[in-house]
Amino acid sequence: MNRGGRSLTVVRCSTIISAPEPIAWNLVQPRSASLPRAFRALAAAALIAAAAPAPAQTRSLFEYDRDAPLDVREVASSTRVGGVVVRDVTYAAYNAPRGRIAAYVVTPAGSGPVAGILYFHWLGERRSDRTEFLDEAVALAPRGVASVLVQGYFPWTDAPAEGAADRRTIIEQVIDARRALDLLASLPNVDDDRLAYVGHDYGAMYGAIIAGLERRARAYVFMAGMGTFADWSLKYWKAPARGGEAAYRRAVADVDPIEYVGVASPAALLFQFARRDIYVSEAAAAEFFDEASGPKEQRWYDAEHDLDVDAAAADRRHWLAAQLDLRGGD
Repeated sequence: MNRGGRSLTVVRCSTIISAPEPIAWNLVQPRSASLPRAFRALAAAALIAAAAPAPAQTRSLFEYDRDAPLDVREVASSTRVGGVVVRDVTYAAYNAPRGRIAAYVVTPAGSGPVAGILYFHWLGERRSDRTEFLDEAVALAPRGVASVLVQGYFPWTDAPAEGAADRRTIIEQVIDARRALDLLASLPNVDDDRLAYVGHDYGAMYGAIIAGLERRARAYVFMAGMGTFADWSLKYWKAPARGGEAAYRRAVADVDPIEYVGVASPAALLFQFARRDIYVSEAAAAEFFDEASGPKEQRWYDAEHDLDVDAAAADRRHWLAAQLDLRGGD
């Protein structure tokens, strides 16, 4: 697999069994939106002070206005077997010049309450985009799960290039992923006490940062991730090293996942690693896991970096079911 490859494949959901009920996207707001602005500001400040233990000087890098409109727009929708609805949507990037962020929203039939999962994909040879977890999200929906599957841009479309610029882009990417969590929490019938995050590769690394910034998700699954951005940026792209490897590492050090995963508690963490992974060494995996706060567990698989084995999918499914109190089972 070429880590520098950045081609994207967007898969449309075309099998329509019945027309899904529309969601009034412009009316769906985070649960705090019904409160006066002053009270919302006080509540947000209290939540940050009490529940987000990442150091203030680094946490402030990722601050954003939770009242900034998502401006969700539905591109297409389809209904799957069992009444599961898949909506192809976009929402406004926090940094306006970036434009819009693509995502899938998957919702079950019925009227909740339901759990919610935010999925963030990997950089890989196939399904290197928001489609990676689409089948998993559809399969979990009948068990009472709504999902948002967000499309990433660093390094999928924005290649690593220079330390200061990459640091800014990583911060933007984290904020836009947190806005995907805003979208998930705002969906009708979603129980915001039962939220989880699943990320693979770079998706795992962004999730580790988010886990140290806030407490909305009670569980995180990190698949084949590692603690530093520089290791991959310097090894698989030429541009970041032009100003010196040490300078690049210093530039992005305060946004490295390993700086945040240690303060994820009380969220539960599941790490999934591959024995035949050529991108994440056992030493890098051990460092990432050891630095993480508890409760945590790690599981290893006879697999490559894609972790495309039934055992990993089954373990992830069972673990999420336990963490989110999902109904039914395999």
